Amino acid sequence: MSTWIVVLTLLFIIVSAALVLIILVQRPQGGGLAGAFGGAGGGGTDTAFGGRTGDALTVATVAGFVVYILLAVALNILDNPTVADAGASTETTETAPAAPEGSAPSTATPGIPAATTTPTTTPASTEPVTPPTGG
Repeated sequence: MSTWIVVLTLLFIIVSAALVLIILVQRPQGGGLAGAFGGAGGGGTDTAFGGRTGDALTVATVAGFVVYILLAVALNILDNPTVADAGASTETTETAPAAPEGSAPSTATPGIPAATTTPTTTPASTEPVTPPTGG
């Protein structure tokens, strides 16, 4: 496992936890479900940090979400072997192993294993084979 994947995964977990905490601290705008059942909702100064913290928490939420999405995309790109190896495979060319002498050249696609064929043999006797009977 790459060091970058480990570091980005740890950052992803930290940002996820911070984003959850930031969202939980925010004041509900319209009361939501709590207001419908008579709970606290809509009061301006009954939040944990006062009445004007919505602006700072909104900015923190948007910033945390942007970092969360960027980390998710970076982890997806680093973890996908075809995208991560695309840059490496353009620098080096892959050569197929040489076929043994006397054999036909392989027409298999590089990276895909060729199907193995077994030689066909004819039966030693020429008696017709009868299927088993019964039930």
